[in-house]
Amino acid sequence: MDHPRKLKVLSLNCWGLKFVAAHRRERLLAIAEWIAQSASPTRSSYHSDASDDLAQASRDGYDVIALQEIWVRADFDVVAARAKEAGLLYSRFFYSGAIGSGLALLSAHPITSAFMMPYPLNGYPLHFIEGDFFAGKGVCGITIDVEGAGQVDVLNTHMYAPGGEGEGVDGAHRVAQAWELARLATEKAERGRHVVVMGDLNSQPDSIIIRFLTSHGSLTDAFSQTSPPPPSITSSAHRALSPLEVLHQHGITCDSPLNSYSAPKLAKRSRHDETVIRGGKRLDYVLYRSPPSAPFRLVAESTSVVLTESLPPPLLCSYSDHFGLEAVLVFTPPSSAPLSSALPPPLASEDLSKALANLSTAYHLSLKTSETQLKLFAAAIVLVPVLAIAASFQPLRYLAWLFVLLAVATGAGGATMLYAGFIGGRWEAGGLRNVMAEMEAELATRRRAGEDGQRWD
Repeated sequence: MDHPRKLKVLSLNCWGLKFVAAHRRERLLAIAEWIAQSASPTRSSYHSDASDDLAQASRDGYDVIALQEIWVRADFDVVAARAKEAGLLYSRFFYSGAIGSGLALLSAHPITSAFMMPYPLNGYPLHFIEGDFFAGKGVCGITIDVEGAGQVDVLNTHMYAPGGEGEGVDGAHRVAQAWELARLATEKAERGRHVVVMGDLNSQPDSIIIRFLTSHGSLTDAFSQTSPPPPSITSSAHRALSPLEVLHQHGITCDSPLNSYSAPKLAKRSRHDETVIRGGKRLDYVLYRSPPSAPFRLVAESTSVVLTESLPPPLLCSYSDHFGLEAVLVFTPPSSAPLSSALPPPLASEDLSKALANLSTAYHLSLKTSETQLKLFAAAIVLVPVLAIAASFQPLRYLAWLFVLLAVATGAGGATMLYAGFIGGRWEAGGLRNVMAEMEAELATRRRAGEDGQRWD
């Protein structure tokens, strides 16, 4: 190639849940318009402080856009149609679970194959409000042919939200998802393809989730590669930064005071809250890796937080409750690639052992919870006929309807406990056990390698 081939990508959580997300239709139309104009040299953001080089790159259209939380097919159809105006001629909308995955990919390059893989562990059936169990969150992907560079696998994901940073039992499901995603990225790279992973990982950069992906999955974080380490959030240097400077230095994409949907929530939090002190969270990522045998290696050239401006009147709201993350990746000959583009160090055994211990605790808790739910089901089986009989024989006839109502409610509750305890419980326990077995095998392999090394010394 006379000039290095570049891959410009964008990841955006659209917050497009029907009946729940504020101004959903208006915002999705605005996102579609923004994407349609994304190849225009006039496209800019008043929050952007990008360099002249990055501004020049922004005049080129995107190669791939990864969308999350675009739940309504009609919204996607509008976005995909407008995206063709920016040269994104190919697209895929991915279905999963009862209400869909919320994932979609737009591409300027021909799509040769596509897939959707729901995560085995994805929340709990009784957590109706969260909805993750019914959404079937997972990872989708496409293989595209990039002229002059070969095949690239682009993966898009939206991980389970609850559970903090994955350090405790509550984060077990997201830890398992990170393990699965890292394994999938490794398999793709071993087939001789470049791999780009984008999405809302619901995890901060220093979390065990990101360490799993960068170390076990050998993925490189584009933002970390193109940005100097930000100051500590407890330092005076950080306190001196404006919200806009914080956004760019920390790569903030969620819970920023500059976001119209996040600002009211942040105002209700304590000023000592970590998110308030930091100025938001970095939850959205562009990760990448190249196969060792490839004639070119992917290297991050630039990243930028985009879609930070507000919609015009009368809405004057943000495009989404997340900002978008843009990255420009360059296909570089291995001899020209910087040392920082080398594969990350392997996952520390300490991290692996800690994650395994948390998963083991979650596994036993799952068995105990399932047992309790099945006992409640058994109790409901006994109570329903008792209440039915009481409705017929109790002396106050005008109260019969109350016993019938209680019997129906008890029966419904018992059926729910059967579903949650038997199907949901076994599902979770089996998924946890599979990931635990893989982690145990990895630790055993490392121990054997250590023993072999000691015998050779």
